[in-house]
Amino acid sequence: MDMRYEAYSYADPLFYDSPVRWAALDEFPAAVEPAPAGWARNTREVWVGFQPVELRLPEQGWKIHVSACMDNAPRILDVVRAHCFAHRVPFKFLRSPALVQTQNAKYAPRGSSGKFMTLYPVGDDALERCLTDLDAALGGEPGPYILSDLRWREGPLYLRYGGFVEQFCRTETGELVLAFREPSGTLRPDVRRAVFEVPEWAPVPAVLATALADPARTGAGDLPYTVERALHFSNGGGIYLGRSDDGGPQVVLKEARPHAGLDQRGEDAVRRLGREHEVLRHLRGLDAVPQALGYLTSWEHHFLVQEYVEGEPLHRWFGLNYPLVHPHPDAAAVDRYRADALRILDGITEGLRAIHGRGIVFGDLHPRNLIVRPDGGVTFIDFELASPVDRFLRPALGAAGFAAPPGLTGFAVDEHALAAIRLWLFLPLMPLTVLSPGKAGALVRAARERFALSPRLLPDPPGAAPVGSVTSVSDTAGTPDHAFEELLDGDPAGWPRLRAELTAAITAAATPDRADRLFPGDPGQFTHDGLGLSYGAAGVLWALHTTGADIDPDHVRWLSAAVHREPCRSGLFLGGHGVAYVLDLLGRRTEALDLLERLGKDDPDGLGTDLAGGLAGVGLTLHHFARATRDRALLDAAVDAARRTVLKLGLHLPEDTGAPAGARTGARTGLMHGPTGAALLLLRLYEDTGDTGLLDLARRALDRDLARCVLAEDGTLQVDDGTRVLPYLESGSAGIAAVLHAYLRHRPDAALTERLEQIRGAAEPEFIVQSGLFNGRAGLIALLRQAQDGGTAPTDAIRRHVRRLAWHAIPYQGHLAFPGEQLLRLSMDLATGSAGVLTALGAVFADTPAMPFWPSPAASDGPGQNRA
Repeated sequence: MDMRYEAYSYADPLFYDSPVRWAALDEFPAAVEPAPAGWARNTREVWVGFQPVELRLPEQGWKIHVSACMDNAPRILDVVRAHCFAHRVPFKFLRSPALVQTQNAKYAPRGSSGKFMTLYPVGDDALERCLTDLDAALGGEPGPYILSDLRWREGPLYLRYGGFVEQFCRTETGELVLAFREPSGTLRPDVRRAVFEVPEWAPVPAVLATALADPARTGAGDLPYTVERALHFSNGGGIYLGRSDDGGPQVVLKEARPHAGLDQRGEDAVRRLGREHEVLRHLRGLDAVPQALGYLTSWEHHFLVQEYVEGEPLHRWFGLNYPLVHPHPDAAAVDRYRADALRILDGITEGLRAIHGRGIVFGDLHPRNLIVRPDGGVTFIDFELASPVDRFLRPALGAAGFAAPPGLTGFAVDEHALAAIRLWLFLPLMPLTVLSPGKAGALVRAARERFALSPRLLPDPPGAAPVGSVTSVSDTAGTPDHAFEELLDGDPAGWPRLRAELTAAITAAATPDRADRLFPGDPGQFTHDGLGLSYGAAGVLWALHTTGADIDPDHVRWLSAAVHREPCRSGLFLGGHGVAYVLDLLGRRTEALDLLERLGKDDPDGLGTDLAGGLAGVGLTLHHFARATRDRALLDAAVDAARRTVLKLGLHLPEDTGAPAGARTGARTGLMHGPTGAALLLLRLYEDTGDTGLLDLARRALDRDLARCVLAEDGTLQVDDGTRVLPYLESGSAGIAAVLHAYLRHRPDAALTERLEQIRGAAEPEFIVQSGLFNGRAGLIALLRQAQDGGTAPTDAIRRHVRRLAWHAIPYQGHLAFPGEQLLRLSMDLATGSAGVLTALGAVFADTPAMPFWPSPAASDGPGQNRA
């Protein structure tokens, strides 16, 4: 799971929201105090900053980070603030105690963990004074070690060379990131990794020379084991596979960092590791529990040494064996899986009974904490949340859908998780049962039906009415859980009602009183773009407009006002070009052209080549406005965007000469971030001009992405991103296929047609984890519909996808809605949520575009006939 979603889940039980709104409930007093005379105060997301009015910060330099624990953070803040105000040192700090805890939580980003305050001393003298004075006042105060920094003496002061002001550049994969400037003037990514690094050209002040030269700063320690590989990392520490220096058998080393990896009670990883060691010793001898071999400290970190158990974590075993992730699994494959899954469940149940027999509550039962051994047995791992039943300590961490509700205690906590695993093995959508507790009953019924499971093998959820009865999904409007199944039956006659239901949910969720967002969606609306097509208001309004749904005029006015209130960066799906495009479609052309003119002042050389935020998307937008206004200058600008894209990607070069850095291996892949987006722009220009050279370039762009695809054992073609294969629209093979299909309309090719069919197979699995357009079922629906070339009834595969959307459906104020990525909260945006599902269904039932600039399925289109 992408752990940034956790931080955006705290503020609201239904929608992802900014941590600032949650943290602002209990801010440090200093966070709300006015700035002293001669100082400017600013707030930026979770930070509050102060800077002398007359001071102009340099672009970069040595900055000081101050670490803190929950209990000493107020004192440290008071001491550091007083020093900074006295010596006119700019600084910022986390605005609330809750954010200090979140910054140091178990699954917080390791590279930024521990950073409570940041100081920006200007010049070597100011740096030395800060270090000397603050070390005298705070030296030895406890706080999490900041892994990306150099610790000053005993802490809590840390140092790192990096940017003082925000500058941005593109990585080799085209991503826009914070940057600092090399002596040559070139901007390079200012990467915050979990290891201290100094650019070789960075100036080293005299005060730091000795510290940088000290070999002890690496914290190598005296661990009597050789680490062979890392198995897992969290902010609490790593888990490693190692071997003792005397050549013994392989062991697992579980690391705990002091003051880091906090749970919701504020306990750190060291506290939990000590408890785990005690529990493992109590369970010694059980077949389902690894043996504890020792406990030691090395440098400042604690290590639990455990027996290494060979096998696959249950979640990985599931990924290798679950039949519904393949297109059209036969009955025999489903039967084999059911038998294997039930056998594993028997092993989990037997192991849990043995653990309970020793009086221990496991406390954290979920698939990642279970190992399926080669002999078919099951081993429980990760006992850090376990406790004796007679001294039960409620777990302060937990996996969504497996963690017990507040009313359960003792062994009942594990029984709840066991029931969740039983359902998960057949239909793994457990976070939805938290988002809508009544969802469990619907999922149980679906799993029973698909895998021919009796109520004995898959019982009703605890406390639920018998599955199959007319029950209410946890919703104030009392929507029956079967209502969405009837609505999502795949019948085209139901489209008007489907559209009305989704539109009602989207509109009901709108927050026009807020300035930062109009419709709740993915955390990307806070970290990337709150106005644009992917995560922002423009995407939702486009979805409503293109499907013919009603739009509240106040929502259009909100977007119109926002472009004057918020800075807009270039980009189609992530940026202001998409906003301009939508304003034009909504009848506000003058405002749209004004915004387009503002965006035209951005340096095109600073843009990537991608469709999401780069030149390919900018070119498509300019092409739209050129056609709409018949402005030759805009068409020339679109052609120039295509030319720059071709040059940056190296598509003009012979294939054996190589391409610019990042244009080939290592670059991102697919429709939104890879060369396929450039192919879409080139095809649009070809359809206007008939220039076959543009077709040649589009073919090269597609070939670049197709080369990153692999043929799976089931005969499907998917993108290999280095860690997994992806069939989806954003970065997977479905997005490539959408543009490839359009290309083949103009230039048939038997080999490419075969690859298109292989990708279509990848779009037909019965089970998809997420429902959204960019990385879920809706995007696969859109591709399959496009491949029909329109004008025909939905295929059986499409109708099945539509029916399976009911697995994800969640009621919101009595209407149909869908969860965002990670399934932890609802989303209404285009990329991840209900608006994207709406456009996919519109493509199926009304032949409307699935997304802006979606390649037309009409086989009759030719040069000069394209429509923007």
